[in-house]
Amino acid sequence: MKPNEERAHLRRSFLFVPGSEEKKVAKAASLGADAVILDLEDAVAPARKAEARTRLRTFLQGQDSQTIEWLIRLNGISTPYFEADLEACVRAGPDALVIPKVDSPEVLQLADAHLTEAEHASSRPAGSLRFFALIESARGILNAHAIATATPRLLGLMLGHVDLSTDLGIPAGRAGEGIVHHARCQLVLAARAAAVDVVDTIYLNIHDHEGLRAEAAQAAAMGFAGKLAIHPGQIPIIHEAFTPSADRVQRAKRVLEVWRQAEMEGRGVCALDGELIEKPVVEAERRVLERARMAGVF
Repeated sequence: MKPNEERAHLRRSFLFVPGSEEKKVAKAASLGADAVILDLEDAVAPARKAEARTRLRTFLQGQDSQTIEWLIRLNGISTPYFEADLEACVRAGPDALVIPKVDSPEVLQLADAHLTEAEHASSRPAGSLRFFALIESARGILNAHAIATATPRLLGLMLGHVDLSTDLGIPAGRAGEGIVHHARCQLVLAARAAAVDVVDTIYLNIHDHEGLRAEAAQAAAMGFAGKLAIHPGQIPIIHEAFTPSADRVQRAKRVLEVWRQAEMEGRGVCALDGELIEKPVVEAERRVLERARMAGVF
C-alpha cells in the first residue's frame, strides 16, 4: 500500500470492521464499501488491542487498492491506548485516521501534535497523515465549527449519535428526528462552512432496510457526503442514496447545456422548465456530474 497519497475519494459508505477479527479484516476489501474503518476502539476488547494493532499494520502494508479508502479508528486521546495506537497507525500507513470523542478543537490540536511527533519518529513527512473527527457529545456539537477549523489535517466531521444520545439522556433511536436530527443539521453547517466533508451516523437496525433507505436519502438531501455503516448489507442502500440517479444526471446535463447557450448569447441567467438557472445552480449541477463520474454512472 502507498500510504497517504492525495487522491480524490468518493465517500458514500464507511464500513466499520473490528480490528481484532481476522476473518472480517481479511474480507473487508471485497465488501464494496468506499471506505473501511478498521476499528481499534469500541469493537475491540482491552485485552486484544495490542493484537489488533499488529494485525492492522500487517494487513495494511499488504494492500495496494486505489479504490478503497482505509481508515483506522483510534482509541480516544485520554485513554491509555492512544499513544500505542498512534505509533502503530503511522507505521501501518492508512489513508486516514478517525479520532473519536472529539468535543473541542483542543482535542484535535493535541492529536495533531502527537501525530507530528510520531511522523518524525518514523521519518514520515509531517502532516502527511490526516484524520476525521468523530463528534459524539453535546459539547462536540456546540463546538462543531471550531473543531472543523482546528487543524489542516482534518478531512471531515462524522456523527456518532449513539454516544450523543447517551450524553443527552435519551434512547439511541433513529437519527432523522428530534434533537439528534438538529445535531445533524448543526454538523452539516459547521463542516460546509469549513469546506470539509461531513459523514452521517450509523443506522442501528441492520434488518430495517427501508428505514435505512429513508434516513440515508434524508442525509444526502441535507448535504452529508456519506454515511457510516455497521453491516455489509447496508452498503448498497447507502450507495443508492448518495449516487445521483440517471434522471438526476440527465437534469444536470440539461442545465449545463442551456447555461452554455446562455453564455454564448451573453446572458447571466436563463431558465429550464420554468426554473431560474444562474451561476450557483450551475456549479451545483457540475458537482452532481462529478459525483456521478466518480461513481461510474456518468
